[in-house]
Amino acid sequence: MALSFFDKFKGGSKDKSSSDGKGGGGGDGGFKRDPRKARRFFEYAEDTANASNYDYSIDCAINGLRHDPDNLAQHEALHNVAKRRKVSGGKPAGLADKMKKLGPSEIDKMLHIEKLWAMNPLDEGLAGDMFKAAVEAYEVEDEDLHLGEIAFWVGDIWLPMIGQQKKPSQKKYLLAKDLFVKLDRYDKAVEACRKAAAMNPNDSRLLSELKDLQAEQMMSEKKFGSGGEGDFRQNLKDGDEQAALQQEDKISKTGSDAEDIIARRRAEYEEDPQDTARMQKLVDALVQRETAESEKEAIELLKKSWEDTGQYRQRVRMGDIQMKQFNRVLRQIKARIEKNPDDQDMTKKYEAGRVKQLAFELQEFTDRCKNYPTDMGLRYELGRRLFDAKRIDDAIGAFQQAKADPKRRAMSHQFLGRCYLQKEWLDEAVDTLNQGIEAHKVPDDRMALELNYLKMLAHIKLATKNNDVEQAQQAQQIASKILQTDINYRDIRDRMEEIKKLTDDLKNNAG
Repeated sequence: MALSFFDKFKGGSKDKSSSDGKGGGGGDGGFKRDPRKARRFFEYAEDTANASNYDYSIDCAINGLRHDPDNLAQHEALHNVAKRRKVSGGKPAGLADKMKKLGPSEIDKMLHIEKLWAMNPLDEGLAGDMFKAAVEAYEVEDEDLHLGEIAFWVGDIWLPMIGQQKKPSQKKYLLAKDLFVKLDRYDKAVEACRKAAAMNPNDSRLLSELKDLQAEQMMSEKKFGSGGEGDFRQNLKDGDEQAALQQEDKISKTGSDAEDIIARRRAEYEEDPQDTARMQKLVDALVQRETAESEKEAIELLKKSWEDTGQYRQRVRMGDIQMKQFNRVLRQIKARIEKNPDDQDMTKKYEAGRVKQLAFELQEFTDRCKNYPTDMGLRYELGRRLFDAKRIDDAIGAFQQAKADPKRRAMSHQFLGRCYLQKEWLDEAVDTLNQGIEAHKVPDDRMALELNYLKMLAHIKLATKNNDVEQAQQAQQIASKILQTDINYRDIRDRMEEIKKLTDDLKNNAG
């Protein structure tokens, strides 16, 4: 059964695009996206991975990506399968796999290397080869493709791998720098150049280049905004288009100017409804209006694009708009409650809205985590919603995974501490909060205060539960530290008095 499915797409004469190299990215006929065919491959890749048939899963994923090569979620899913295969003892690609080419196009070359990398995901050299191939495919890509996102994703994985080698290569850091420049990601280019320069501090030419890249980074961030998905595709080739975009940034979200922009974007979209870039610009203009009618139209456009292309990022954008709508409506209700605190109807309406909002966001982030299983930022956001929903055990699982992300490590430990406190797992709370404090580094900001405050609570509970004077004294030391940093932080003054009394009582009882 499995073989007949795979052979139907891989080898039959009816599917020339998958067997002769012309459909999976270039060739004589040019690239032709086929999201429905890709989706069937991706579904089969997931099923076979769940059955631990990792080699076959990788083959299915690669064939799916030939029909939908800029589907970032599926590249991430493939990388996740690759790591599972490695843990289970999977071997690197043999000579036959290395010699078996997919086709002549740059996309085919990229996917061939990705398959070899998937069979040995810890190989730094293959990760670098994949980055280089992805950038080369990006440089010759069709207008309908966004391979720059894929290239950046790979480069972001490869860069730290260089430094993990016994003898990091300056040459590879310089290559990474050049490739990131091609993507207009000067933040990462600066990082790579800085690491290369650190290996030869006396290289004045390299230090000069580093300064130039830092200047480019500042200009890029000022012009387009720092970070965020798709920044490397924000270079505008048309000067008139750039001027129009600057005008859009300045206008009010309501009024005739906004309507003119929407009309212009709608006309551009209607000229070529298959152009996802034009669709996104129309969506941006509609969303800026912040009206239910314009947001409804934006959601319908994104839904159609998602159904037509299978690109999950369109589904994500739909969810973002809906979450923004929830927040706006709830802010309006809350403002009315603040003006009239005795309005019980508004209070009930706000509480009901919060319940609906939480249910929606739980479903939204559960779905995103399924589609982007390696994105620990999403896992953290899911954990927050699970915590708010009082699903503490599920929240613990989410935060335990999310703490792998350095950007969210301290916050994940903070939430884990709160979860453990609720479950009265006090020793575990102290341990994880200590890890959060160590990960956070900064000793006196709001995050540090909260981590220490929670740790103080855990020591109070341990002291009370076990009649332990030492635990009470530790709580008092932490409270003193918080008090000296910010005397108005939460109820720290009352807590200090409470702890002093507890310590005295325990000492008297022990005596």
